[in-house]
Amino acid sequence: MLSIRSSRRIAVAAAGLALITAAVGATPAGAQSLDTTTPTTPDRVLYWNNAILDAFRQVGGTPGPLTRGGAMMNLAIYDAVNSIQTIGTPYVTKDATAAGKVGSVDAAVDYAAYTALKNAFPSVDFTAAFNAARALPDRGNAAEQQAGSQLGIETANAIIANRTGDGSANTAPYIAVNAPGHWIPAAGKPVGNPNWGSVKPFALTSGNEFRPAKPYGFTTPQQMLASPEYAAQVNEIKAIGGKNSTVRTADQTQQAHFWANDVDGTYKPVGQQYDHTLAIFKQYRPNGGTFASSKLFTQMSVSLADAAIAIWDSKFNSDWDLWRPQHAINFADQVYNKDLTADPSWQPLESDLAGNSFSPNFPTYVSGHSGIAAAWAGVLKNYFGRDDLSFTGGTDDPYAKNVTRTFPSFTAAAKEKADSRKYIGVHFEWDNAAALDLGYKVANKANARF
Repeated sequence: MLSIRSSRRIAVAAAGLALITAAVGATPAGAQSLDTTTPTTPDRVLYWNNAILDAFRQVGGTPGPLTRGGAMMNLAIYDAVNSIQTIGTPYVTKDATAAGKVGSVDAAVDYAAYTALKNAFPSVDFTAAFNAARALPDRGNAAEQQAGSQLGIETANAIIANRTGDGSANTAPYIAVNAPGHWIPAAGKPVGNPNWGSVKPFALTSGNEFRPAKPYGFTTPQQMLASPEYAAQVNEIKAIGGKNSTVRTADQTQQAHFWANDVDGTYKPVGQQYDHTLAIFKQYRPNGGTFASSKLFTQMSVSLADAAIAIWDSKFNSDWDLWRPQHAINFADQVYNKDLTADPSWQPLESDLAGNSFSPNFPTYVSGHSGIAAAWAGVLKNYFGRDDLSFTGGTDDPYAKNVTRTFPSFTAAAKEKADSRKYIGVHFEWDNAAALDLGYKVANKANARF
């Protein structure tokens, strides 16, 4: 069976498993008769959703391009699998000549994934991953494998054509507003994909379909900056999110690092959701197989991709490009608020590999981690038909090596990921609350699409 990196292995909690097997362990209706994935015919969907983690580590950067590539890969797989056996509404294409040809499914998944990934991540060499996939046992004979390869290439090319000109290549520069309350880009560093909020979504009608309202209903930055509500937001992070905080607990510090994965070279916040999904599926759908896993990973990857677009719309396309907590604290003397005192030396806990504090190089409202987490939790809750499935997850973050954490539910994990951004000092509570709401709305739309 496909294994996740041993140093970052995820073990899903087994407590209470006997009580829920009947509810979540069965293959979805309609898939059981054809899907015969076994240890001798490994699930290629799981293989490729593990393989993509190394692409995330190599590419790095913001969630947008990573989630776009993940969605393209899974959609190419989905349309191929859905051509063989209907598991939902086609996304772009459905080849009627492939119907019932289950022997072609392994090759179809491999070629669909490989073709889509080469287009989405041109800087990454997927040759070794593809060769390893094709060396795995295949349920089809030579003719079936040939048909599957053609089907996979066909569906991948249809997805690539569908995404051509989607706005992801827009490199127009960001023009900063030099005024208190507005986000300040880090000197000498590229702004994180400022145009991503205008990329064509996968399931949403537009990036601003669920754009959050302005914090607390404030109509101008000046009104917000002078308010007691703003002061409360700033002072909370000043206390619990600083590099030298004396009130943040050891567990909160662990949470901060566990969920961060902000440093390039990790699988990033997006990869953590993929990684956790792999383990959760293998535990709670051990006999699910390719048809069941394709449905889940397609919904999940599309939800994350659209969440990234919607979050970046809120960050850059509205007139509410709020500054990060560090600037709010360092430059509090630039605004009139009787409840604030500037601390020019304050730094967030968030640090690079050399120990230098930093904040992600894009506006704070709304939180990317929080929105991505909710988009993930909403899909998994829908897929399994319940929320209360306990799991234990790992991380790639260098400040949380070998750390695992256990969660009683998907939504509990999403909430902890949101809270972690306060403990690490880079987000306010209202960033997280608005993003969680946004992410769940995106998940509902992604679920409905398929």
